[in-house]
Amino acid sequence: MLHLYAGFPSSIEFLRALRAVDPPTLRSRARRGPPGASKDASSPHTRGARLCARVYGPEYTRLRSFMRDLSPDLDRWMIAGGYGRVLSRPGLGLVERELCTVAALAALGWERQLDAHRLGAARVGASVAEVRTAERRGRAVGRRPA
Repeated sequence: MLHLYAGFPSSIEFLRALRAVDPPTLRSRARRGPPGASKDASSPHTRGARLCARVYGPEYTRLRSFMRDLSPDLDRWMIAGGYGRVLSRPGLGLVERELCTVAALAALGWERQLDAHRLGAARVGASVAEVRTAERRGRAVGRRPA
């Protein structure tokens, strides 16, 4: 799961910075047409969209709009690859996956995404104490020397 937190946040922050420096170029490249999402309920895109909506709750629509504007390709990959394949696979439950996400983002120092996933962990059933513990443990790992 780590590539989701080391890769997505880096990509999002890079594209934010690029847009701040050169908004017209990025905006023109972002207009490539509608996402090619399958309507099949078992498709990674459909599973991913459902799972992402559970994690982001009322912020889901705003997140998707922001991500499509930032990069339609990254938005599709986040939903189908990140949520639809990696985070929807068997094994850990959703609460445990969100707690892992909180710990990973805290360790890596991605504060914007950490804020969103603290809320997401609570939305899917993690207690405040569990979220705090995951964050504390992640920050402790992030401070260890390489």
